[in-house]
Amino acid sequence: METYRVLRIEEQLYGCEELPEGQPVLCDVLLENAAGERRVLPYPDAELTALDINEGDTIALTDHKLSKVK
Repeated sequence: METYRVLRIEEQLYGCEELPEGQPVLCDVLLENAAGERRVLPYPDAELTALDINEGDTIALTDHKLSKVK
């Protein structure tokens, strides 16, 4: 498990193309760890909302799954 701060959440741009049937809307989540290393993780928008993950939050990343650190 690694912990990160969420620096930015941006919905991926799909342009005039529509998503294929059943494909979730993805956001690019910019994360930064304590060492200052950054990474971008594509993550479903609905899951971010359900987990109440927002910019500025501290999160844990385990097996490509996010969880909010209290």
